[in-house]
Amino acid sequence: VTVEDVYLGNGVSEMITMVLQAFVDDGNEILVPAPDYPLWTGAVALAGGTPVHYRCDEDNDWNPDLEDIEAKITENTHALVVINPNNPTGAVYSETTVKGLVDIARRHNLVLMSDEIYEKILFDDAVHHHTATYAGDDVFCLTFSGLSKAYRIAGFRSGWVMVSGPRDRAEDFLEGL
Repeated sequence: VTVEDVYLGNGVSEMITMVLQAFVDDGNEILVPAPDYPLWTGAVALAGGTPVHYRCDEDNDWNPDLEDIEAKITENTHALVVINPNNPTGAVYSETTVKGLVDIARRHNLVLMSDEIYEKILFDDAVHHHTATYAGDDVFCLTFSGLSKAYRIAGFRSGWVMVSGPRDRAEDFLEGL
């Protein structure tokens, strides 16, 4: 990843909305965790897509149910949203869970949209694992972050999306922005 792979905007909410408007066509399904930060569901719907909610299991420390995600993938599924650390549950996904999410995206050729704005707000012995680390060069990954939460300077309204993965998919995607 280089500086050319990072796009700045007026906060992460704006970046999420812009990316979804560029990416989603009518009828596209986007997998979104439940419970979720409501912006994801609303932005997918406003862009003409269908948010399909996958279960984060309260009995398993709010971790994503990987089997539930797999069961909800159809020919119309185009992306998998990961919110880690999760808002609103506070769950911080283990390396195994993040690798499992990346593996699902890899096997089904899904774009990973990883909302990591809370990456620096961790408690106890929690460790944040970046989705893009495991996505490598073969899974198209969009990582969202910003200054407002992790750096506690919301007034600056600065957010970004980092693009990683296959260059051909990145170029096609960026033409839509």
